[in-house]
Amino acid sequence: MSFIPSCDNRADAIRSLAEIYDVSEKEIERVLMHPSVLEIAKSDAELLSPYFPAVISMLLKSSPRYELTHAAYYHSTSHDGDPSWFDEGLLGSSAGIGCFIKKILWLIPEEKRSSVIEQSSRIVALRSELEGSTAVGTGPYAWNTFAAASSSSNGIRYQVPEAIQDLWSRSFVGSGGLIDLGGIIREKLKPVVVKFKGITSDLDSYCSVLWGYILSENGETHLTHTFIGNGSGVPRESIIAIIDV
Repeated sequence: MSFIPSCDNRADAIRSLAEIYDVSEKEIERVLMHPSVLEIAKSDAELLSPYFPAVISMLLKSSPRYELTHAAYYHSTSHDGDPSWFDEGLLGSSAGIGCFIKKILWLIPEEKRSSVIEQSSRIVALRSELEGSTAVGTGPYAWNTFAAASSSSNGIRYQVPEAIQDLWSRSFVGSGGLIDLGGIIREKLKPVVVKFKGITSDLDSYCSVLWGYILSENGETHLTHTFIGNGSGVPRESIIAIIDV
């Protein structure tokens, strides 16, 4: 497999940035300690500003290799521990929620199954519409860093799919009160991060996330996400690893 930048941890992020900019890891470490970079790192807005990539390129005397069009991304969910759970790959929001519910049907009381299927589909459609898209044109959702998918509050929250959370908890897209599946999913399934190869929408922003991740305490800065699923599934062959967390 050709080089795929990734962010499993700090060392992996530094290695990836060195490859992207075609410099040594020592050079990346040097720039990380530069006063201008440390000042910019105090603000997420500054890290995401259009001039930050130019500052980095100037300090490194090197630009990103823009021919790199793919990177590793991290999707947070739950599964039953069997790798065959992901034989279909990662699906977009519309197909994905239907597939997930089909796999956990044994956890749902028979008299509520049809309502769960109907309401979860409706919730995905409405949420997508309110976000300016369609159910078939959104997802799968993924973070740029393993830390964001596995240990951030949002990453942990998405171990139970959002539409399933809305079946019980009232939200702007769901009236709730149908069934609380969160507890049983956490009890019967395993939290997992699916690492996969995907097209990056913006290499400069992708790099900014990696710089921000390394510069933040405990890797807690996650900034933006540069994988845009547009409802297209990620094929099984693009899955790099299935990581229990």
